Amino acid sequence: MTLSNPFLHPSPLQRTFVLLPGSWCGGWCWTPVARHLEAAGHRVFPLTFSGVGERAHLLSESITLETHVADVINAIRYADLHDVVLVAHSYGGITMTVVVDRIPERLRHVVYLDAMLPMSGECAMDIIPENDLAQRMRRLGRSNLSLPAPIGAHFSTPGMRDWFHSLLTPQPLRPYLDRIELHHPHGNGLPVTYVTCTPGRLPAIMLSARRARAIPSWRVMEIASGHNVHLHRPADVAEILLDCAERP
Repeated sequence: MTLSNPFLHPSPLQRTFVLLPGSWCGGWCWTPVARHLEAAGHRVFPLTFSGVGERAHLLSESITLETHVADVINAIRYADLHDVVLVAHSYGGITMTVVVDRIPERLRHVVYLDAMLPMSGECAMDIIPENDLAQRMRRLGRSNLSLPAPIGAHFSTPGMRDWFHSLLTPQPLRPYLDRIELHHPHGNGLPVTYVTCTPGRLPAIMLSARRARAIPSWRVMEIASGHNVHLHRPADVAEILLDCAERP
Protein backbone atom coordinates (compact mmCIF):
# COMPACT_ATOMS: atom_id res chain seq x y z
CA MET A 1 0.00 0.00 0.00
CA THR A 2 1.32 3.44 -0.94
CA LEU A 3 0.77 6.15 1.65
CA SER A 4 0.16 9.72 0.55
CA ASN A 5 1.89 12.38 2.61
CA PRO A 6 -0.64 15.19 3.22
CA PHE A 7 2.19 17.57 4.08
CA LEU A 8 3.63 17.19 0.59
CA HIS A 9 0.26 16.97 -1.13
CA PRO A 10 -2.15 19.52 0.33
CA SER A 11 -5.82 19.43 -0.60
CA PRO A 12 -6.96 21.72 -3.43
CA LEU A 13 -8.68 23.97 -0.87
CA GLN A 14 -5.59 24.29 1.30
CA ARG A 15 -3.32 27.23 0.52
CA THR A 16 0.38 27.63 1.29
CA PHE A 17 1.72 30.86 2.75
CA VAL A 18 5.40 31.76 3.11
CA LEU A 19 5.92 34.82 5.31
CA LEU A 20 9.07 36.98 5.33
CA PRO A 21 9.87 39.31 8.24
CA GLY A 22 11.19 42.84 8.35
CA SER A 23 14.41 44.06 9.94
CA TRP A 24 15.40 42.87 13.42
CA CYS A 25 12.60 40.30 13.36
CA GLY A 26 12.31 36.58 12.71
CA GLY A 27 9.47 34.30 11.75
CA TRP A 28 8.16 34.74 15.30
CA CYS A 29 6.68 38.14 14.37
CA TRP A 30 4.12 36.37 12.16
CA THR A 31 2.74 34.24 15.02
CA PRO A 32 -0.61 36.10 15.39
CA VAL A 33 -1.28 36.03 11.62
CA ALA A 34 -0.12 32.42 11.30
CA ARG A 35 -2.58 31.34 13.98
CA HIS A 36 -5.48 32.78 11.99
CA LEU A 37 -4.34 31.17 8.74
CA GLU A 38 -3.71 27.80 10.35
CA ALA A 39 -7.08 27.91 12.10
CA ALA A 40 -8.62 28.28 8.64
CA GLY A 41 -6.88 25.06 7.59
CA HIS A 42 -3.94 26.40 5.61
CA ARG A 43 -0.19 25.73 5.68
CA VAL A 44 1.99 28.55 6.95
CA PHE A 45 5.78 28.86 6.80
CA PRO A 46 7.07 31.92 8.71
CA LEU A 47 10.74 32.20 7.73
CA THR A 48 13.69 33.73 9.55
CA PHE A 49 16.63 35.18 7.66
CA SER A 50 20.19 34.14 8.52
CA GLY A 51 21.67 36.25 11.31
CA VAL A 52 18.47 37.28 13.13
CA GLY A 53 15.89 35.77 15.47
CA GLU A 54 16.55 32.12 16.30
CA ARG A 55 19.31 32.25 13.68
CA ALA A 56 21.13 35.17 15.33
CA HIS A 57 24.00 32.85 16.21
CA LEU A 58 24.80 32.66 12.47
CA LEU A 59 25.57 36.39 12.24
CA SER A 60 28.85 36.89 10.39
CA GLU A 61 30.47 39.06 7.75
CA SER A 62 29.60 36.42 5.15
CA ILE A 63 25.86 37.17 5.33
CA THR A 64 24.77 39.09 2.24
CA LEU A 65 21.49 39.84 0.51
CA GLU A 66 22.15 36.73 -1.56
CA THR A 67 22.21 34.74 1.70
CA HIS A 68 18.71 35.95 2.53
CA VAL A 69 17.50 35.21 -0.99
CA ALA A 70 18.88 31.68 -0.65
CA ASP A 71 17.15 31.33 2.74
CA VAL A 72 13.81 31.79 1.01
CA ILE A 73 14.43 29.88 -2.21
CA ASN A 74 15.90 26.90 -0.39
CA ALA A 75 13.06 26.82 2.13
CA ILE A 76 10.54 26.70 -0.72
CA ARG A 77 12.44 24.13 -2.77
CA TYR A 78 13.38 21.73 0.02
CA ALA A 79 9.85 21.73 1.44
CA ASP A 80 8.68 21.13 -2.15
CA LEU A 81 6.27 24.06 -1.99
CA HIS A 82 4.23 25.12 -4.99
CA ASP A 83 1.42 27.60 -5.59
CA VAL A 84 2.85 29.71 -2.76
CA VAL A 85 1.38 32.98 -1.54
CA LEU A 86 4.62 34.82 -0.77
CA VAL A 87 4.30 37.68 1.72
CA ALA A 88 6.92 40.17 2.92
CA HIS A 89 6.88 42.93 5.50
CA SER A 90 9.17 45.98 5.44
CA TYR A 91 12.81 44.98 4.66
CA GLY A 92 11.55 41.57 3.57
CA GLY A 93 10.31 43.22 0.39
CA ILE A 94 13.90 43.66 -0.78
CA THR A 95 14.58 39.94 -0.57
CA MET A 96 11.17 38.98 -1.92
CA THR A 97 11.64 41.13 -5.03
CA VAL A 98 14.68 39.05 -5.97
CA VAL A 99 12.99 35.74 -5.11
CA VAL A 100 10.02 36.60 -7.35
CA ASP A 101 12.44 37.39 -10.16
CA ARG A 102 13.99 33.91 -9.88
CA ILE A 103 11.32 31.34 -9.02
CA PRO A 104 7.94 32.57 -10.31
CA GLU A 105 6.95 28.99 -11.19
CA ARG A 106 6.66 28.20 -7.47
CA LEU A 107 4.44 31.17 -6.63
CA ARG A 108 0.72 31.92 -6.80
CA HIS A 109 0.44 35.49 -5.49
CA VAL A 110 2.91 38.07 -4.17
CA VAL A 111 2.00 40.37 -1.27
CA TYR A 112 4.03 43.39 -0.17
CA LEU A 113 2.80 44.24 3.34
CA ASP A 114 3.99 47.82 3.89
CA ALA A 115 7.21 46.53 2.38
CA MET A 116 10.18 48.01 0.55
CA LEU A 117 10.05 47.83 -3.25
CA PRO A 118 13.51 48.33 -4.81
CA MET A 119 14.34 49.02 -8.44
CA SER A 120 16.98 46.99 -10.24
CA GLY A 121 20.39 48.39 -9.36
CA GLU A 122 19.26 49.72 -5.97
CA CYS A 123 20.03 48.56 -2.49
CA ALA A 124 17.83 48.98 0.56
CA MET A 125 19.94 51.92 1.69
CA ASP A 126 19.12 53.79 -1.53
CA ILE A 127 15.44 53.83 -0.54
CA ILE A 128 16.09 55.14 2.96
CA PRO A 129 16.25 58.97 2.94
CA GLU A 130 19.17 60.95 4.24
CA ASN A 131 18.15 61.31 7.87
CA ASP A 132 19.74 60.52 11.22
CA LEU A 133 18.86 56.83 11.04
CA ALA A 134 20.26 56.46 7.54
CA GLN A 135 23.47 58.23 8.49
CA ARG A 136 23.86 56.00 11.55
CA MET A 137 23.26 52.90 9.44
CA ARG A 138 25.82 53.96 6.84
CA ARG A 139 28.38 54.76 9.52
CA LEU A 140 27.88 51.44 11.28
CA GLY A 141 27.85 49.62 7.97
CA ARG A 142 31.45 50.56 7.34
CA SER A 143 32.72 48.99 10.52
CA ASN A 144 29.98 46.79 12.03
CA LEU A 145 28.24 43.57 11.11
CA SER A 146 24.83 44.68 12.28
CA LEU A 147 22.56 47.49 13.38
CA PRO A 148 21.24 47.34 16.96
CA ALA A 149 17.50 46.85 17.31
CA PRO A 150 15.49 50.06 17.79
CA ILE A 151 13.41 50.86 20.83
CA GLY A 152 10.12 52.63 21.24
CA ALA A 153 7.85 50.91 18.70
CA HIS A 154 4.21 51.70 19.45
CA PHE A 155 1.77 48.93 20.36
CA SER A 156 -1.75 49.00 21.73
CA THR A 157 -0.84 47.01 24.85
CA PRO A 158 2.28 46.95 27.05
CA GLY A 159 2.31 43.15 26.83
CA MET A 160 2.56 43.17 23.03
CA ARG A 161 5.23 45.87 23.13
CA ASP A 162 7.33 44.01 25.71
CA TRP A 163 7.02 40.71 23.82
CA PHE A 164 8.06 42.38 20.57
CA HIS A 165 11.12 44.11 22.00
CA SER A 166 12.23 41.04 23.94
CA LEU A 167 12.69 39.10 20.69
CA LEU A 168 14.33 41.70 18.46
CA THR A 169 17.93 41.02 17.46
CA PRO A 170 20.54 43.09 15.63
CA GLN A 171 20.01 43.27 11.86
CA PRO A 172 22.81 42.18 9.49
CA LEU A 173 23.89 45.28 7.59
CA ARG A 174 25.46 43.84 4.46
CA PRO A 175 22.06 42.90 2.95
CA TYR A 176 21.10 46.59 3.19
CA LEU A 177 24.13 47.55 1.12
CA ASP A 178 23.98 44.91 -1.62
CA ARG A 179 22.35 46.04 -4.87
CA ILE A 180 19.74 43.85 -6.51
CA GLU A 181 19.77 42.78 -10.14
CA LEU A 182 16.44 41.96 -11.77
CA HIS A 183 16.06 40.15 -15.09
CA HIS A 184 12.28 40.54 -15.39
CA PRO A 185 9.74 43.30 -14.74
CA HIS A 186 8.55 43.70 -11.16
CA GLY A 187 6.21 40.86 -10.25
CA ASN A 188 7.54 38.67 -13.06
CA GLY A 189 4.05 38.14 -14.48
CA LEU A 190 2.49 37.10 -11.17
CA PRO A 191 -0.51 38.69 -9.44
CA VAL A 192 0.78 41.23 -6.91
CA THR A 193 -0.98 43.03 -4.08
CA TYR A 194 0.65 45.93 -2.26
CA VAL A 195 -0.86 46.69 1.16
CA THR A 196 0.08 50.11 2.49
CA CYS A 197 -0.53 51.27 6.05
CA THR A 198 -2.14 54.67 6.49
CA PRO A 199 -1.23 57.22 7.46
CA GLY A 200 2.22 56.35 6.12
CA ARG A 201 5.07 57.51 8.32
CA LEU A 202 8.15 55.75 6.95
CA PRO A 203 9.59 57.53 3.88
CA ALA A 204 11.08 54.33 2.41
CA ILE A 205 7.69 52.62 2.57
CA MET A 206 5.83 55.66 1.25
CA LEU A 207 8.18 55.71 -1.76
CA SER A 208 7.60 51.98 -2.27
CA ALA A 209 3.83 52.42 -2.16
CA ARG A 210 4.04 55.15 -4.82
CA ARG A 211 6.06 52.81 -7.00
CA ALA A 212 3.49 50.06 -6.55
CA ARG A 213 0.67 52.41 -7.59
CA ALA A 214 2.57 53.19 -10.79
CA ILE A 215 2.41 49.54 -11.93
CA PRO A 216 -0.97 49.18 -13.69
CA SER A 217 -1.41 45.45 -13.14
CA TRP A 218 -0.82 45.60 -9.39
CA ARG A 219 -3.58 45.91 -6.81
CA VAL A 220 -2.88 48.46 -4.06
CA MET A 221 -4.85 48.33 -0.81
CA GLU A 222 -4.83 50.61 2.22
CA ILE A 223 -5.26 49.62 5.84
CA ALA A 224 -5.41 51.97 8.81
CA SER A 225 -2.56 50.83 11.02
CA GLY A 226 0.94 51.44 12.22
CA HIS A 227 3.81 49.87 10.28
CA ASN A 228 3.70 46.57 12.20
CA VAL A 229 0.23 45.85 10.89
CA HIS A 230 0.67 42.08 11.18
CA LEU A 231 0.84 42.59 14.94
CA HIS A 232 -1.63 45.46 15.25
CA ARG A 233 -4.34 43.85 13.10
CA PRO A 234 -3.48 40.17 12.55
CA ALA A 235 -7.04 39.01 11.83
CA ASP A 236 -7.46 41.66 9.14
CA VAL A 237 -4.08 40.83 7.60
CA ALA A 238 -5.00 37.14 7.54
CA GLU A 239 -8.26 38.02 5.79
CA ILE A 240 -6.38 40.03 3.16
CA LEU A 241 -3.95 37.16 2.58
CA LEU A 242 -6.77 34.66 2.22
CA ASP A 243 -8.38 36.93 -0.35
CA CYS A 244 -5.10 37.16 -2.24
CA ALA A 245 -4.78 33.37 -2.22
CA GLU A 246 -8.10 33.00 -4.05
CA ARG A 247 -7.39 35.60 -6.71
CA PRO A 248 -6.34 34.34 -10.17
